[in-house]
Amino acid sequence: MPPDPGPAAARRAVSPLDHRIGAVTSYDVDTLWAYRDRGVLDEPHAHLVDQHRKLVTAESGVFFYRTFLNRLPAVSFPSTALSSRIDRTVDPLEEAAARDAAARR
Repeated sequence: MPPDPGPAAARRAVSPLDHRIGAVTSYDVDTLWAYRDRGVLDEPHAHLVDQHRKLVTAESGVFFYRTFLNRLPAVSFPSTALSSRIDRTVDPLEEAAARDAAARR
């Protein structure tokens, strides 16, 4: 019987900045993330990886909600139900935007 496989690496979404980060640091983004997880990066590189992870998370969230909003009109709901679903979907986006604006101050 073959041994149990090890834990699978988490899949990472690709951002438009991946190739630029790789060009500047001479490491691909996956390697930088792995080094960050192991704690072997110096402070500037660790900060870069942390900010990149936030960017990837934000882009994934925006993509999810944009796709969700695009699918809402295709579903046949009474207008009040559709309106309430849109409100429930937009509320987290507004909260995230307010949080980001507060963090920038």
